[in-house]
Amino acid sequence: MRTLKRIVVWFMEVGVEALLLGCFLGVLVSNQIHLLYGVIGSVLAVPVVLFLHWYYLTRALAAVVSRSSRPRLYPLIAATLFMIHMHIVFARLKPDMSSLGKAKELPFLAGGACIVFTCAFLGERFLRKWMQKDRE
Repeated sequence: MRTLKRIVVWFMEVGVEALLLGCFLGVLVSNQIHLLYGVIGSVLAVPVVLFLHWYYLTRALAAVVSRSSRPRLYPLIAATLFMIHMHIVFARLKPDMSSLGKAKELPFLAGGACIVFTCAFLGERFLRKWMQKDRE
């Protein structure tokens, strides 16, 4: 039952995170295109790009390892993994990006890391409380 709860919480974390990251990128690029189109396109594109670059697999492995040994470290590991994967994505895209697109890398990395950290932190708290409620 504990494993099932961890999987449910992880999917909730990643789902909310993907939605927020997509909205954040959509807002960042909204000066180039209409806000609604930017948000919708980014909400669809960001999770796909992260999936194709194996972010979700490494995030799941980090969740398994860090939650069992040092649960408080998990949000920091998740944010670091996000920054590494997105930096690789930006590095591969840079030759084809405009100067305005290149300028969005640092704000997206910083804001995205904050979003990932917050989602992982809140997910970790929720999981602890859910597990604690079953012990009572």
